[in-house]
Amino acid sequence: MIGSRKSTNPRIDAAIGGLGGFAGGLLGVGGGFVMVPLQVMWSGSDQHRASGTSLAAILPIAIVAAARYYFGPGTPQVDLGVAFYLAVGGTIGALVGAMAARRISDTALKVIVAIVLVGVGVKEVYDAIVGTAPQLVGTAVRVFEPRDFAIITAGGLVVGVVSGLTGVGGGILVVPFLALGFGVGQRIAQGTSLAAILPTAAIGALTYYRSGDLDVRAAAWMGAAGVPAALVGASLALWLPQRALGGLFGLFLLFAAARIWPRRPRGGESARA
Repeated sequence: MIGSRKSTNPRIDAAIGGLGGFAGGLLGVGGGFVMVPLQVMWSGSDQHRASGTSLAAILPIAIVAAARYYFGPGTPQVDLGVAFYLAVGGTIGALVGAMAARRISDTALKVIVAIVLVGVGVKEVYDAIVGTAPQLVGTAVRVFEPRDFAIITAGGLVVGVVSGLTGVGGGILVVPFLALGFGVGQRIAQGTSLAAILPTAAIGALTYYRSGDLDVRAAAWMGAAGVPAALVGASLALWLPQRALGGLFGLFLLFAAARIWPRRPRGGESARA
């Protein structure tokens, strides 16, 4: 349970939250992909506890970063309608994926997701350097048709299932889904992603809390440090040219693919660690 676990160092928790918040605000992904491995390496947390604590810390980080994208200078860089439909599909999908995770071996699925991320990451980097992809050169807000929202909801469902099965944060899948699938500008895709992941992060955090795999104190320190860092990251994202932002996101996807790729456990180490 929560009270029986070893306490973490507040300074380490704050450093983890600061790095995760900056990355989340800059790339529109919440920051979990940074905070989870750092908790394991720096705080000695197990994977499940790190995931639960990260989800709780993501909530204030994503709220503040999404607000910065929305209320930043010029046109709001968040599509609230798209975020709503993504959240509906993603919440249902996350619940389905979480229930199926105990019955399905996720190794093959992680390999598939990693390969997809490599392909998308390479395309993002290529487009940023020499391409003319609309999401990196245009700034107009896309007008969606009713059938588009049905596709977006279905896409959110798939993203939620994959996230629930593999632990992959929804933001790294939502952003390329909107940017490459619908030609949504990179900044709007990132801002919308931050708003869309809030319900699934809240449900996930509550689930981990009930199972005793959430360090409330560590999450509070991480969130407190992550909020101002997220503001800095989001402000930088609003300032950078979309082409540069897309290139950074592509490099992040390649990093994420390397993190997702299944590894053999070391001697005496369980496959779950």
